[in-house]
Amino acid sequence: MGIINTNILEDSFDKKDASKYNLSILVGMDRFSYAILDDENHLLALKSYLINADLTASKKLHPALQDIFIEDEILKLPFQKKTVGFINNKCTFVPYKFYQPEEVDTYLSKQVDSLESDQIFVDDVEMMKAKNVYAFDQEVYFLVKGYLPNARFIHNSTSVLQGFVSNQNSTSGKKIYVNVKGDHLQIVLLENQELIFSNSFAFQNEQDFIYHVMLVYNQFNLSTEFNPVVLSGQITKDSKIYRMLFRYINKIQFSKAPSAIQLGGAYHGIPTHFFFDLFSLGLCE
Repeated sequence: MGIINTNILEDSFDKKDASKYNLSILVGMDRFSYAILDDENHLLALKSYLINADLTASKKLHPALQDIFIEDEILKLPFQKKTVGFINNKCTFVPYKFYQPEEVDTYLSKQVDSLESDQIFVDDVEMMKAKNVYAFDQEVYFLVKGYLPNARFIHNSTSVLQGFVSNQNSTSGKKIYVNVKGDHLQIVLLENQELIFSNSFAFQNEQDFIYHVMLVYNQFNLSTEFNPVVLSGQITKDSKIYRMLFRYINKIQFSKAPSAIQLGGAYHGIPTHFFFDLFSLGLCE
């Protein structure tokens, strides 16, 4: 079973009202987290597990996740809505005009060595006029589906994009949003509330990270003095990535929770940008 590194439970949470609550779960190869929201998007509970790095192979991840579902009593409650987000970099956005359902395997073939053990999914991303085609470990998918048969499945990059847009108003100008998850990042460029660019990249070190961010600045002729970067994910000011980013870019901000999410008193002392992607799942209809 994973190690619990965050556990928040508001006094207003009541197991007897679970049928009125919405459950959001994020599953990655080294982490598992969930949030519970009421119909007015008040955060009632949040729990995050870290899976031992030695157990990230899917054959070992499977029993670790199974233990969580067996031992965590909250996950057994009859929630009103259940949304599961998958975290990995096996995804690609395909514009509507190029998308062919029978070609989903080929869209991923250039960036994924093998799809033999994966299940392929497709999210409709209307704001991009595109489909998000992605793959996730089949064994893990069927495990989660077995415990949550009525859940909706979605890719992390789809929900994070929606979260970024929710925080951008009609007069925000051009901003680059960067969500960091493990060894990959998602970069989104918004102008006011219009999507200009979105893509995901793997990175091995802070130099790789900076390269991808600066490429967007150069491609769209942005100013490192006036156009800010908004960071989300498990990143802090004392990280190597942040310190190097600050050498090149004058305006660096950390994201707030998506504007629709209402945080309670128990959520104290934890940066809101740490769980931005989990909160964003709660916005998905």
